[in-house]
Amino acid sequence: MNKALSELQRISDNLEQTGKDLREMEKVWAAELKDRLAKGITGDAAVQHYNEWMIKAGMEHLISKDNGKNYQG
Repeated sequence: MNKALSELQRISDNLEQTGKDLREMEKVWAAELKDRLAKGITGDAAVQHYNEWMIKAGMEHLISKDNGKNYQG
């Protein structure tokens, strides 16, 4: 019984951390979008802008890659 409760607590803690992480990511996404729209950035420049924001935020795993183009900042 204690093992099951410990496992449920671990799962709960993981889900709570995942929620926190996603809320932090959403803040970055929203700020990047607001900045990009305010500057009227479109096309490849928009992808570059997005990637630069993701890299600066430590979210490199979310950068966009397209057919070998190097969009990294």
